[in-house]
Amino acid sequence: MKNLLFIQIVLFFVSFCCYGEEINVIENYKGKSFLNAIDITKLTKDCEKNDNFWHISNTEREEILERCPINQMASYFDNLYDVIRNNVVIYDVDDVTLTIDKKIYNKTVNNKIYPVKELNLSLSHEGNLEDKIILANSSYDVEGYYWLSNQYYYISPNMDVYVLLAKDVETSVKPIFWKHYQIDKKSLQFQLIALLIDEGYKYQIIYPDQFKILEGSLETSKYQINKLKTCYQEEYSTSCSIESYRYYHNILSQKLNFLKTKNPHANEFMEIIDKEINMVCLTSQPPNYQDETKNFTYKITKCLTEQLHQKIEDIDQKLAEYYPHQNIK
Repeated sequence: MKNLLFIQIVLFFVSFCCYGEEINVIENYKGKSFLNAIDITKLTKDCEKNDNFWHISNTEREEILERCPINQMASYFDNLYDVIRNNVVIYDVDDVTLTIDKKIYNKTVNNKIYPVKELNLSLSHEGNLEDKIILANSSYDVEGYYWLSNQYYYISPNMDVYVLLAKDVETSVKPIFWKHYQIDKKSLQFQLIALLIDEGYKYQIIYPDQFKILEGSLETSKYQINKLKTCYQEEYSTSCSIESYRYYHNILSQKLNFLKTKNPHANEFMEIIDKEINMVCLTSQPPNYQDETKNFTYKITKCLTEQLHQKIEDIDQKLAEYYPHQNIK
């Protein structure tokens, strides 16, 4: 959380220095400022219901629900869907316009239909649409597990947009992902700055070159080594592909340390390698909906693992120069 807070502070000053101005979005449409910094692990704990939730008193249930900040702001967004019927211009300065519009439709996933309400935020310049993002949405499962999915947002005065997607099931309100966009008036785009994902494992992406598995993820792998060596090659599971990434990342780090003992001047550093492979792999289109997160996670971790695997082979060739008659793999 300290690292995330530091990142938020740095990004604030970068934004202020770059643009030197604030935007005055109409108050009723700013969203909730709670969303400008999220600790996914804490949010998950605060929004978890007890196993005996439906067997305790109404007062005790209310106390548990009030502990979860997502529950406290849900009604605000329910009202927005009712209020917004047509396009609403929330900012119009120097021919740059921000507009919220509502869309109601049915989304089909695996041959199942989910009713969806959605708010989109459009960025236009001199009347021409330049970029658009999903600002908020609400969908629910009408056939199976009866979950409810909601995305919430906040538009800050320093030209940043924060969104949080959460899934409400019987046992808890679970965060799925959190995004931080910056409104760039020069490129006329919503630039994705940061992404937090909670898909079994919690990890953080700071674009364009930072990938980090967060605290709260499993410390010990539940997979056998033989499985870790192969599961990233096929769409086995998100968790196994992430474990493969951790497995090969540790191996590469160990080999780099070993190389340093033989050649202290070797120009190989884990921090630099991480940035290089992250730049290659963090280019996949980020998820917009809950059903897209697993595929996104798999693509990212598979790419990272393949890059690590290739780098390990490169380091092995260098180590072979010091141990020509030994198998150092």
